[in-house]
Amino acid sequence: MTLREDLLNLIKTLSDEQLAILMPLVLSIRGKEPEAFSSETSQAYQDWISTENDIYDEIFTNDLATR
Repeated sequence: MTLREDLLNLIKTLSDEQLAILMPLVLSIRGKEPEAFSSETSQAYQDWISTENDIYDEIFTNDLATR
């Protein structure tokens, strides 16, 4: 399975509320060159992985458990 397919499968599992949090990050990434991310951390990404938001844990629970 490709990275794109993995990501699309993960996105399908997110609720509308979770997608609303992810959307600003995706829009930000879409407009930038890949090398722009090496030293930049977006607020959307920080919100997505924050302790108040358990989306990160929900998405990667199965991946982490199998490693």
